[in-house]
Amino acid sequence: MTTQSFEFFLHGKGQPQVHSALLSETLRAVLQREDALPGDSQFVFVGEADGDRAESEEDDHEPANLDLTLEQLGFKKHTHVHTRAPKRIAVTVYFNGQKSHRFSPATTVATVTAWAKLKFHVDLASSGDLVLAIKPGGAQPRPDQHLGELLQPAARSLEFDLVREVTPQGC
Repeated sequence: MTTQSFEFFLHGKGQPQVHSALLSETLRAVLQREDALPGDSQFVFVGEADGDRAESEEDDHEPANLDLTLEQLGFKKHTHVHTRAPKRIAVTVYFNGQKSHRFSPATTVATVTAWAKLKFHVDLASSGDLVLAIKPGGAQPRPDQHLGELLQPAARSLEFDLVREVTPQGC
């Protein structure tokens, strides 16, 4: 086993925070040390969910086994760890109708945006200014934000409008 130390991002206790760990430690030991173990009906996800989700009802990013070492889980520098998360987040996007999908909490807004454009048959070449806006309120999350960061406590779903990004002009 290696004793290499590295930094990772821990999501699930407010804003993501940078922590250090050894590759030889189990994920359970790390989360226990950081007071970040999941509760009942909560899960831990390692890495970012990505890939093609257009055809299935739910993505395939599975929760991590807490008893494996970080090395066995494939940790690399700046790996994202999502703890205290629901297994899936039900996402509904509105744009000339509505489309729904269940995503891992480790899915980025950019991935959901790409999925929505595909599902709504939006021409990708001319849709660069389309972004997701949270319903209600209209806040536009950053493309690199993870869905788990956008959830309110105890929530398991998110709704978005697919809108044209507003770019302020002038002073």
